[in-house]
Amino acid sequence: MEDIKNLIRMADRIQEALIKLKNGRYLELMRQLTSFAGQLQELTTQSRKMGTSLVHGWFSAAGRCCNGINRLLSDIQYSLPRIRPLVEKPQVKIPKLSALVGELDVLEQEFGNIEYDISENTISVVTDSITLEDVYLGPFKIQLELNKLSELYQNSVYHVIALEPNPAATDDNVTHPHVSNETLCEGDGCVAIRSAIEEGRVCDFFTMVRSILNTYNPDSPYVALHDWYGEPCYECGYVMGSDSSYYCCFCERDFCEECATYCRSCDETVCAGCTERCEVCDEPMCPRCARIRCTECECVCCESCIEEGLCPDCKQERKNEDEEKQITGTKETGTQSEPQNNTEIKLAS
Repeated sequence: MEDIKNLIRMADRIQEALIKLKNGRYLELMRQLTSFAGQLQELTTQSRKMGTSLVHGWFSAAGRCCNGINRLLSDIQYSLPRIRPLVEKPQVKIPKLSALVGELDVLEQEFGNIEYDISENTISVVTDSITLEDVYLGPFKIQLELNKLSELYQNSVYHVIALEPNPAATDDNVTHPHVSNETLCEGDGCVAIRSAIEEGRVCDFFTMVRSILNTYNPDSPYVALHDWYGEPCYECGYVMGSDSSYYCCFCERDFCEECATYCRSCDETVCAGCTERCEVCDEPMCPRCARIRCTECECVCCESCIEEGLCPDCKQERKNEDEEKQITGTKETGTQSEPQNNTEIKLAS
């Protein structure tokens, strides 16, 4: 008898929440329509401004109007899909109390127990322990917030709480590949879940959420299962996912972004331990490119700093030597020709 009373009490609270939800749907429609009307009014204003600009030959102003109209059309294109479902969907009747009691009875049979928190006005069920691709995630509590049901069109009205958290190594807030901060990424199930809540199909709502929790979609996880336990950076120990790790082919180890760089000559990823430095510009180089050396002083140079096999200092030094030899050769040539000229003059006299 006590169980029946609890079910009736829960059903009564659900019915009250659904009435508020129906009112919230109309309020959301009015909010969306008000925003849409403002966009149309601004579009009309921009159209008039463009007409005035064309009459006076103000083509720059007309161009600015085109930019404004293009922006407004994008906003309108975004607004229409949000308004249409609120208008087109048949009006949902509030289920009778007996129907809601029946829903709760089926829900109890499905999950074994229903938790109702009077003070928080929440209804919760607990799933069995979940394991996906050998990653143990534990049981989850699915908690429907009846006080927030009227916010269904703006926010999530339920939480998915890990009871034995085994979060992703790279993000403690991700307790399931599709759950972050206790919020489920519903994917294609979004419309069906919302419809179940609107129509008071409480059992369908909880079972659909459980079904998503028992399914792994590798195309849209917060953290992929193959990255769940992460990979420690060999240098500093920071736990990384596959999309944030960098492999050094020279020492054949994985490093984080802070402990890895790339060769400025060939763009090869290289860790700090394998990195060489150009002795001219100090840019990082991989061991392969660090084999380039100046033929004179044998200093390590990158491709940008070496020319004709010489580093900038040696190249300048060679240039100076060539110039000095050229000057010296010119002077020597001039000194030898002067006595010959004097001899010729004496013979002529």
